[in-house]
Order: sequence, then structure tokens, then C-alpha cells
Amino acid sequence: MIRVGLVGEDPNDTSAIKNLLDKKYGGIVRFYPLVKGIRGHQLDSPKIRRALPVEFEDSGCKFVVYIRDLDGFKSQDDKLAAKQNWFKELDATVNKQGLLLLNIWELEALIFADIDTFNRLYKTNHTFKKDPMLIIDPKEALKALTSNKKYEESHCPEIFKHLNIDEVIKNCSCFSEFITEFDKKVS
Repeated sequence: MIRVGLVGEDPNDTSAIKNLLDKKYGGIVRFYPLVKGIRGHQLDSPKIRRALPVEFEDSGCKFVVYIRDLDGFKSQDDKLAAKQNWFKELDATVNKQGLLLLNIWELEALIFADIDTFNRLYKTNHTFKKDPMLIIDPKEALKALTSNKKYEESHCPEIFKHLNIDEVIKNCSCFSEFITEFDKKVS
């Protein structure tokens, strides 16, 4: 069993990605959330550079998946460069073999890649055919789609358990690129 660490801005993010990746890799990969006490902008602090190498070594992980939100478009070069630089610096504290899953706005955009599952769970009837990474505020868009059972951020891990990973790969270019690199790491 390959051990892979997960580092994210929020425990909901790491749990959601774990739930989604388990669908495809559950038989060969075991995921371990690392630096669980560090959230949001604390990922930019020196504290994580001290804690991550220790937890990484203790967990016996082969590599780390870093889950971050760009909170902008890929065309915003300054934001993109800052996140890529953050990734390189933090990844250097472990084995320089990590993968960055950079969500253009927010992790919730991946839900739009399999909107049929969301429709079924929330009894909505939304259609979506574009690249979900182009949605400016996915959390608010999901909230606006729901009425009886309102979408909340804390629902993400449960929703991701139900998403069809093949649909997400097919409909989201960012996630598809990530999976291609992930496959190389675990093969």
C-alpha cells in the first residue's frame, strides 16, 4: 500500500479529496491528512515548514498532495506564481516529489464536473457543460442552486463520496491534469 500525505486549506478539503481519490486508488493508496492543525493562510507561515517534514517522515508517506485554491483565474500570473512558489518551497521541505492540486477558485468547482450527482443529492435540476474551473464563486453558486436542503461547505466530504471520479476527470481539465501526474507517481 502506497502512503500519500494530504495538505489542504481546510479539513473539509482534505477529506473531500481523500473521498474522491479513494474511489480510484483505494486499493493501492492510503491517504493521510498531514499538518491538520494548520488551516487557510497558516499554510503560508513558517510553522508549516517546521511541522510538515516531521509529520511526513513519521507517516511514511511516499509523497504529498497539496490542495490549494488560487482564488483567481490562471491568467492572473501574480497569483499563480505565488501559489507555485509556495508549493516549491514547501515541497522542498520533504522530498520534492509532491503534487499541487490547484483549484482555480475553490474545491467546490469539482462538484460542477459531475453536476448530476449534486442534482440527485439536492433534488435540483441544473445543467452545466463548461470547464468548472471557470466558475468564479463555486460555493455561492451551489448555495444559490439549493432551496429545501441548502448546500453548506461542510457537505463537501459527503458529496465527494458520491461523485463519479471518471466524470470529474472528463469534465475538469485541472483535475484531469492532476490525475495524469498522480498516476505517474503511484505506478
